[in-house]
Amino acid sequence: MVCNQNTEACGYEVIKTQVINDRGIAICKSMLSWVKFGGGVTPAEAGIKSDHFVGNYYVIFENKFQEEYKTWQESESGQQLLKEKGIEEANAASFFKEYKNQYFNLYSTLGKEAREMLQQWEAGDPAVIELWKKMNDWVYQGFESTYKNLGVSFDKNYYESETYLLGKETVAIGLEKGVFQKEDDNSVWIDLTDVGMDRKIVLRSDGTSVYITQDIGTAMLRHKDFGTEKMIYTVADEQDYHFKVLFEILKRLKEPYADGLYHLNYGMVDLTTGKMKSREGTVVDADDLMAEVIEEAAAGSSERGELANLSKAEQDAIITKIGMAALKFFILKVQPRKRMTFDPKESLDMQGQTGPYIQNAYVRIQSIFRKGGSFSILNQSIPNLLEPSEKSLLTMLYSFPDVVNEAGKTYDPSHLANFCYVLAKEFHRFYHEVRILGAATEEEKAFRLGICQMTAKVLEKGMKMLGIEMPDRM
Repeated sequence: MVCNQNTEACGYEVIKTQVINDRGIAICKSMLSWVKFGGGVTPAEAGIKSDHFVGNYYVIFENKFQEEYKTWQESESGQQLLKEKGIEEANAASFFKEYKNQYFNLYSTLGKEAREMLQQWEAGDPAVIELWKKMNDWVYQGFESTYKNLGVSFDKNYYESETYLLGKETVAIGLEKGVFQKEDDNSVWIDLTDVGMDRKIVLRSDGTSVYITQDIGTAMLRHKDFGTEKMIYTVADEQDYHFKVLFEILKRLKEPYADGLYHLNYGMVDLTTGKMKSREGTVVDADDLMAEVIEEAAAGSSERGELANLSKAEQDAIITKIGMAALKFFILKVQPRKRMTFDPKESLDMQGQTGPYIQNAYVRIQSIFRKGGSFSILNQSIPNLLEPSEKSLLTMLYSFPDVVNEAGKTYDPSHLANFCYVLAKEFHRFYHEVRILGAATEEEKAFRLGICQMTAKVLEKGMKMLGIEMPDRM
């Protein structure tokens, strides 16, 4: 989203699309888990946000699978496998850790049921499709709520339940052209060893598609819909290899946009409590983070008492802006590829490199305007002698377009985030070193108010590009 706004500011037409993974084995795991362990309870009945509700059943599936796997390891079948493989007891734990996916596909009862559900879905089984629609609707409702709170929107959504069909058709065409190869078990692969990668499966032996298959279809549909010259995939760096493979496949399929594909890979975000792991049920998602940081912002605001004379609704609106600025800025100030640790308390430090610190500079300017009354900056001349802080602030203000261009060119919002912080810091220095409303002459006063006005506009515009709103008070 931030990359899009930076790119728009650089003069490009930007179309924001989202790919929704609404099919596949992971989805079937949640579906099967709800059928087996949910007792027909709905999100409303459980009192749980609907997308969290569905996610909980994915975790339940994984926990049940781990229990099944552990029992199998200790069974006669599991021990027999160790003997056949020549695995000593001391190395058994390491072996079974690596063998988990093979167990899921070869021996697991839950794995078999999940794969059968996926096959039924692709075959259009009415009961499975009805269940799939119901649970996906729960997820979409939850997503919309989260996006609204984050201030995120999309021009179009692509659903993998639709794009995988085009992907499968393309694989069939690619087979005829020799781009892909079929194995004896009917699985379909592509050999990328000549460019330093390995062989990649694009269709399973049972005919079901994999992630790369639907991503091929999605890319084709995007180009067909919008004629885009460049596609920027904003996905975690854990998927680096996946996108190298996807881009190489599209080149070999001779897609016209293949040279304009770019993976904007970002490092994962950890918490001070440790790494977030969805399969272990320890994930802290966007809703949890937003709630925690807004709660921290409310506590800090209560201590300062600056908003006490405002209504509850006005206070809540400002506190939400502060909290969201803290969350977004703390993440965006770091270069996308770097892994980082998010600390809610640190993100709200009013004296640190934080969103609220920048907001405070903007609020301070609004306070100056309220005290200073009306003024005009028309026909102003620059004084012959400028204070050092005035020179520094003006220099930064005039560099803003270059910073925006650099952020857009490199797809790196940290350039803009750190510019806003330094600009806010320079303004605070300017505020403390020169007299603004008490300037020696009216000309000096108007000039310094003009600097304040320009600073406020640049801060507001820069932070807006980062998806951050500015309050008038805090």
